[in-house]
Amino acid sequence: MEMNELFRLFHKQVKERISKYIRFYSFGEDSIRYDFYHTALNFYNLKPTDLILEQAIPQTQFTEKKRDKKNQKQGRHKDKPEYDLRIDANSSLKNGILAEFAFFRQTEISNSQDRTARHGKLLNEIHRLALLKHFNNQDNNPIYKDFTNYKCLLICVTDSEMINYGRNERGRKAEPIQKEYQLSEEYLADFPDTIRKAIDEKFSKQIKKFNIIPTAKLIFEQNEIANNETPNWVTWIWEVDFKNKKTTANTVYN
Repeated sequence: MEMNELFRLFHKQVKERISKYIRFYSFGEDSIRYDFYHTALNFYNLKPTDLILEQAIPQTQFTEKKRDKKNQKQGRHKDKPEYDLRIDANSSLKNGILAEFAFFRQTEISNSQDRTARHGKLLNEIHRLALLKHFNNQDNNPIYKDFTNYKCLLICVTDSEMINYGRNERGRKAEPIQKEYQLSEEYLADFPDTIRKAIDEKFSKQIKKFNIIPTAKLIFEQNEIANNETPNWVTWIWEVDFKNKKTTANTVYN
């Protein structure tokens, strides 16, 4: 598949970065994002202006937080969450792409990060992307397209910090990373409070308002075995969609 080749080349680009800098904590998430931007530009023969980075989410797709206007400080007070990447469809790209990124790894001083919260971050991003997939631009907003035909991707690169999270752990409950998610209220009830609290109310409230269930399916996975210098690491990519609570999803995964 065309998009699988894009993912494979992206993974290769990340591998080249890791081979050069050795330690995962030598660079941050922005470098991983740039690796995807660079790969997509070359793969689809795009111009830099074909990419939109960190664009505000349409206001219909989140619930604005109420603010204390009396005591608010100077600065921006509008709640404007953003998504990481948008690439519109063109002659070489059949469907547009909307993407969120996550880069989880051990740090130089700690190999015990808040992994539960990191899993919660993934679920929050699934909510965010599902709401984007739901956006149909009925108001003909000139800034946005109809996103219902876009591929909504959650792209995660991580080392053993999250690969083995939740597996064979004793004590407190821990849910491992899943290949498929259907984030209904009943499904989320089985997750620890720390994970559920990581899902921002601005998204969860709107999900309830639209009466939809965010879904995600792993469509790409490539692992790298540890060596003397770097740990095990993996690229995971989920395609995010939604289904109506009274119907089944229409998406066909290839």
